[in-house]
Amino acid sequence: MASFLRSVNLEWRGGMHDKLLSRTIAMALGELERDGELVITSPSVEPVADRIAEAVLAVVPNTSLSHLELLGVRSLVLHAISDKRFFDWEMPTLTGFTAVEFEGIAEKLPRD
Repeated sequence: MASFLRSVNLEWRGGMHDKLLSRTIAMALGELERDGELVITSPSVEPVADRIAEAVLAVVPNTSLSHLELLGVRSLVLHAISDKRFFDWEMPTLTGFTAVEFEGIAEKLPRD
């Protein structure tokens, strides 16, 4: 299951990019150029923005999750690993992560 999820994520990142992220980057690049901070020699800023967006997605895989949704995911993960009846011996096989690893993942998510 975990290897399937990783392959889907890699396939998604390789073939597509986040359009909102690309547009935001393109606007920021345009503003930097107008302010004289940057000179873009490409005829169009969109391909540059798309490449930057793809690189960012390697670090931030989903920009559509709201802060509140990330808080909910963190709470769910912490609740799941605290319940030994739910997060039993089989969960690392099913998810690819141990309870300790999930705790580390939860620590990377927003707290409030």
